[in-house]
Amino acid sequence: MTQFNQFIPHINTGLLKELCLQENKLVLFHKKTYFLQEGEVSTHIGYVESGIFKYTTYNRSEGREYNVGIVLPGEFIADYPSCLYGMASEVNIQALTPCRVYLCPADRLNQLYETDMEHQQMGRITMEQLFLDVFTRYLDMFRLTPEERYRKLLARCPDVLQLIPVKEIASYLHITPIHLSRIRRKLVME
Repeated sequence: MTQFNQFIPHINTGLLKELCLQENKLVLFHKKTYFLQEGEVSTHIGYVESGIFKYTTYNRSEGREYNVGIVLPGEFIADYPSCLYGMASEVNIQALTPCRVYLCPADRLNQLYETDMEHQQMGRITMEQLFLDVFTRYLDMFRLTPEERYRKLLARCPDVLQLIPVKEIASYLHITPIHLSRIRRKLVME
C-alpha cells in the first residue's frame, strides 16, 4: 500500500516511531472514539500500529462536518500545531476503525527538538512537509476538478476504497458521495 499522506516519506519517521514505542503506552481506540476533540489541547502524538483515523472540522454555518485528513497504520496522529504551541485544536481526530496507538507526550517531542541542531532541523522539516502537503491540497481544490483530485488520490493510494468508506473519501475530496459515485461510474466505463 502506498502512503496516504505524501509528507511521511520526507520526515524522520524512525525517530518519531522510536519515541512513541519507548514510552510503551499502547492505547486501544474503539471505532468512533476520539483521540482529540476540537477545543482541546493536544498533549500526545501517536504512532498508529493498526487502524484508521480521520481528521474533521465542523462548518457551523453549513451545519456540516468535513473530513480534512486520514491517517493509516504506520503513520502518526496529532494536532501538530497544538502539540508544539499548546493551542486549542481546531480539528477532531476520530477512529474510523478499531485502532492500536502508541502514545508519547507532546512535551517529550518538544524537549527532543531542544536538545541539538539535528533535532531542531527534524522539527523544522516536519513542519515544512506538513505545510507543503496542506498547501498542495489547498491549491488542488482550485486547480483540479473533483475527478482529477480523485484520480490523484487513487494514484498515490490505490487501495483507498478498500480501506476508507466512500462517504469519507467524498468528504476528503470536498464533494458529495453522489458526485463521487458519478465519477467512479464514469471511470469504470472508460
